[in-house]
Order: sequence, then structure tokens, then C-alpha cells
Amino acid sequence: MTTKTLARPLGGEIYEELKDRHGNVIVLTYNDLWMLLVCRTSLDGDWVRTRQAASMVMDAAAKCAIAERLWELEQLLGGLPTVPAGVQSFHLQRAHQWFKGRPVVYEKRW
Repeated sequence: MTTKTLARPLGGEIYEELKDRHGNVIVLTYNDLWMLLVCRTSLDGDWVRTRQAASMVMDAAAKCAIAERLWELEQLLGGLPTVPAGVQSFHLQRAHQWFKGRPVVYEKRW
């Protein structure tokens, strides 16, 4: 029996696609997912605190830009989607490691 496992995402892969009120597709990447998880689990969903924290970590400019984009999307859409519990538990540690010590990568592994 062969079991294939999917390699962990680099960051630029599509996590989810949403539509705005005009039907325009908005893509959330794994970079977005990880920032959303950090914001919601460690910073009480506060985008101001998230942007402040992002300004003090590796690759601060790119992480601040992601946080700003997500805040703007939250305003535009009236909220961002809930992350399923299984996805959150699977990615939570990776999200914090990425936030604190890894650069933002826009490339895709798959």
C-alpha cells in the first residue's frame, strides 16, 4: 500500500477563494491563513496589535502588508471566514513559527 503525503505549503498556495459582494474572486493564500491564525489565537483578533507585532518580526514589511490586506478584506467582506478546527490545529504551530522566524514566501509547492 502506498501512501502519498502532500508536502507542506510554501505560502503562496491557495488556501481558499472567496467572493465579494460583486462576485469578484478574492484569493486567500497560506500566508494569509497563517497571519489570520496568529491574529485570532494570539492577538485576540485585533489587527492593530497584529500589525504592531508584525513590525517586530523577520520580514516585517511583507508580514505587515499581509496583515493590512487582511484587515482591509475583513472590512470589505464584513468579516473573514472561520478557520475549521482541524485546519487550525494542524497549522497553528506552523503559523506561529512562520510569523516569528520565517520569511514570507510567495512561491507555490503545488
